[in-house]
Amino acid sequence: MTTIRQLIQSSPDRANELFSKLVDTSESAVKTREKLFTDLKEELELLATLEEQHLFPVLKKHKDLKDLVREALNDNKATRKLLTELEHTPKDSEEFGSRVAELRRVFQQHVRDEKKELLPAVLKALSDEEAEAVVEGFEATMAEVEEAKRAEAEERRSQARREREKAEAEQARIEAAQRAEAAERRAVARQAREDAQRVQQVAETVVETAWAGPRTAQSATTAAREVIHTGLSTASDVAQLTTEQVSGVLDTVRQRGEHLTERASQNLQSVAQTGTALARNVQDVSSEYVRMVQARMQKNAEGIAAVMRSRTFPELVAAQSALFRDNVELTMNNSLRLVELSTRMAETNTAQRGAQAKPSGAAV
Repeated sequence: MTTIRQLIQSSPDRANELFSKLVDTSESAVKTREKLFTDLKEELELLATLEEQHLFPVLKKHKDLKDLVREALNDNKATRKLLTELEHTPKDSEEFGSRVAELRRVFQQHVRDEKKELLPAVLKALSDEEAEAVVEGFEATMAEVEEAKRAEAEERRSQARREREKAEAEQARIEAAQRAEAAERRAVARQAREDAQRVQQVAETVVETAWAGPRTAQSATTAAREVIHTGLSTASDVAQLTTEQVSGVLDTVRQRGEHLTERASQNLQSVAQTGTALARNVQDVSSEYVRMVQARMQKNAEGIAAVMRSRTFPELVAAQSALFRDNVELTMNNSLRLVELSTRMAETNTAQRGAQAKPSGAAV
């Protein structure tokens, strides 16, 4: 069993070790200084508390030891004052090192006084029972402190483990959401391309059949509307609303297309019989068609890029809907433009043929 002599002589060992490490640190080792100072502060406060709770109350019962107790209490008070000053001193300053050295001198003088004056007086004045009670009090309090430290360390480890697991779970959730979002974007982009191609095919069908006459043009336009509606019906409410807007565009196109188709069909034969004028006009129409194709390719590229840039699902739907709407409107406008150019070509050629026929008629 530990004796009171061993207790008083060995109690300062841990504090002296921490003092040596702290004195050897440099001003740049801020984190190390903070950690060592925290440990030193806890150790010095523990030593003072042990004396004040278990040793000094017993010594005060002996009148000849009261002066020693008062001096020891003053030493503890001075130690606490220096600890408070150190706690508020910047750890990267020269002043911190100076105050650590001062605290070390005060503590070591206190230890020398206890070994030289207090310990002999304690050994002489206290009975075996009193000395044993002091030792048991010291050991019980130190065991409680150690247990509290172990529990605190375990709680810190548990907390760190919980935070790590939480962070890992959150990271996994984010990665899963990112994968799902990326897959959704790819699917929407793929659907956008397929629907754009479907609109292109339907519009080309309208152009090809527009020359066959008003009824055929009307049938083709109606069929186009049905195909577009079918292609877009799997989208969201916003996309379906865009489909209704597209249907309105197609109604206007049908009405204008019927009128222009009727005019163009009346002049097709005359255009076919005018070789030079026809070649020139066909060249103009071909150039216009190339421009339209280039404009369509640029529009589609911009629309698909907008789909790929979308960050949220509403943005995605809006970009997809805009791509569909622009494709349909561009296709229908191009179709009308081609019909207008062809009609104008037919009218021009018809006029030229009339001008050429007048002199022949006069001679006759």
